[in-house]
Amino acid sequence: MNRLNCPKCENSFFTAARNSNLPCPHCGFVMKSHEPDRRYGGDRQLTQKTADILKGEVKVPVKTVDVSETGLGIKMMGYLPFDQNETVNVYIQELEIERIARVVWTKKFYGISRAGLRFEDQAHVA
Repeated sequence: MNRLNCPKCENSFFTAARNSNLPCPHCGFVMKSHEPDRRYGGDRQLTQKTADILKGEVKVPVKTVDVSETGLGIKMMGYLPFDQNETVNVYIQELEIERIARVVWTKKFYGISRAGLRFEDQAHVA
């Protein structure tokens, strides 16, 4: 058994897997040691805030995983009602963010969905 520490939530867990490309069972972050970070332009702030993702008239409540100037990571229980390359509206009341974003990637495992969104518009306060 190998003990791994998640770089996002800093919780440790055990696995028999030899590679490190697995999701953290606590927060869902997928550890990929061989891939470069794809989000540029600012530091990510690890933060769990309630957010609403709007796709048309459908409002999906999610939790943020991290937020930066160029995008955010989200998670939710169940399955996300949108796919990669779709455009959605992001509203995070606590951070006064209301932006348009493109879904860059989605992942689903054990009933938890994760997604990475890149902001498409200029920054503005709600």
